Amino acid sequence: MSETVSTHSAAALAVVRRDFLLMLSYRFRFVTQALSAFFGLTLFYYISRLVDVGGSISTDDYYAFAVTGLMTLQVITATLVTPSLTLRQELVAGTFERFAVSPFGAAAGIISMMLFPFVYTLAIVVTMLAFAGIVFGLALQWSTAALSIPIGGLAALAFAPFGILIIAGVLLAKQASVGTNWVIAGVSQIGGLYFPVTLLPGWIQWASEVQPFTPAVDLMRHVLLGLPMPEPAWLAVLKLVFFAAILLPVSVWALNRSIKISTRRGTMIEY
Repeated sequence: MSETVSTHSAAALAVVRRDFLLMLSYRFRFVTQALSAFFGLTLFYYISRLVDVGGSISTDDYYAFAVTGLMTLQVITATLVTPSLTLRQELVAGTFERFAVSPFGAAAGIISMMLFPFVYTLAIVVTMLAFAGIVFGLALQWSTAALSIPIGGLAALAFAPFGILIIAGVLLAKQASVGTNWVIAGVSQIGGLYFPVTLLPGWIQWASEVQPFTPAVDLMRHVLLGLPMPEPAWLAVLKLVFFAAILLPVSVWALNRSIKISTRRGTMIEY
């Protein structure tokens, strides 16, 4: 058992190393993506200058609110969009066959391909925080900021089932990743990434309670900025654990099922 775990861990790390070396081959990839993130941070900074809601909420408060939303959006994109696009590229290039015929297996290979995008996104997020702090004076709550790392990992586990389900759709339909843009747009509206969910119409507010994105961004704002939670922090953590524990096995089963169907049809390596 321990030997099997060790072998699979080594194989997963080999996939991460491969993806890392591939990223390095595109010399300006990190720079261009960081610049794109900086553009978003700059845009929302000046939008925040227009915000005037009165009371105790200032323009700086809204900017801090939006920054954590933009950071969470990076993690969501890395979990939902990037893996399906990577799989699509593997199918087009013909390199996915290696996973399909290897002892490691197609499912394990696909899940391993989700690891590097998350680590890479963490580097982007840290760079975003540094930029917002240095250029626009974003104030962090350093006493609890370190908790954002385990929260980010837990959030990724809660988001991962949705990404795996999208990948399963790609294997079956080859075009399922097209719908991810609609998913991201919907999450940004009901997840409280850009504005508080309390501003949503009453008939749609329930949607913010039945997905893991809202508690994840609320926790991030709490530990990074010291913003109050709309619910106890332990309850938000429990929600993320629940989504990961319940949906991960379901999504992995769906992935294995899609692999079996694609194999039976002879379409798994088609694109």
